[in-house]
Amino acid sequence: MTRRPAPKPDPGQPGAFLPNKASAKAGLNKAILDAGWAQFANILTGKAEEAGRRVVFVNPAGTSITCHICGRKCTRPQQHTVICPTHGTIDADINGARNIATRAGLGSGQAHAA
Repeated sequence: MTRRPAPKPDPGQPGAFLPNKASAKAGLNKAILDAGWAQFANILTGKAEEAGRRVVFVNPAGTSITCHICGRKCTRPQQHTVICPTHGTIDADINGARNIATRAGLGSGQAHAA
């Protein structure tokens, strides 16, 4: 979410670039990074303990493009679809959710719910 915007080459002038709203994106990046994620995590953990629940933090990197069945890297031609070279088309949200559940220790992610 905090990556800088890609430069847009000006087709009329080689070596020149069009405006890409980098200053606006810089302000958004600062707001995202200053949002107090550690404080949010602490409050969430406290509320979960009060409710008798637990919070499991999972690294989300690659969860949407890794096949939850075989672990191979998929292609993502559209926002809502991933294509595994072995298992074909999979809903991206379900795939990501199963990968996160597996990383959280909530099951293998490979068994289908009945």
